[in-house]
Amino acid sequence: MLFLVCCLHFSFGWPAAFWALLCFLLLGLAVMDAETLLLPDWFTLPGLVAGIVFSGLRPTLESGIRTWSAAVHAAGLSLLAAAVAAAVLLLIAGAYWLARRRMGMGMGDVKLLAMLAAWLGLQETGLVLFLAVIVGALYGVGTILFRRSGNRTTSDDQLPAGQLPVPFGTMLCLAGIYSIFLGQRTLGWYMQFFH
Repeated sequence: MLFLVCCLHFSFGWPAAFWALLCFLLLGLAVMDAETLLLPDWFTLPGLVAGIVFSGLRPTLESGIRTWSAAVHAAGLSLLAAAVAAAVLLLIAGAYWLARRRMGMGMGDVKLLAMLAAWLGLQETGLVLFLAVIVGALYGVGTILFRRSGNRTTSDDQLPAGQLPVPFGTMLCLAGIYSIFLGQRTLGWYMQFFH
């Protein structure tokens, strides 16, 4: 289904296949994180490399003209976007640790955001992070309200409300899939308010 949606959105060809690969990675990672709160390196790190490779190939795939300088430049920008995204999330995790003296986020989330940045670039990754935080906050509030209503069924019920685990990687993956198809349109809509 995702492959068909990618083919319809990006037209048939190699770009659609690459975007479908990212969708499959994100879907698998979303389910894994929701079930286990883990984002395995054997998915995120190859996904990061694939994003850099795709970014390097993208100028050729879209224009049909192969230039090594454009490919190296695009791959370098992709690598830079991944490093900046990872650094931002590491800073947020470090600030949380300084404030609470415990880890609030796993390194799988950092690698996942770096992977998304390699594929999507910094602007769309900013959108992904924003949407994931909103959805994560709604999930947390909903979980707290559900617990207060007396419907406790898991081992997490003994934890205080502020310490419940939230599968943030799942939120990042869902926001990433949204951004693949509607990210540019959403950013364009938002930026019109500043012109």
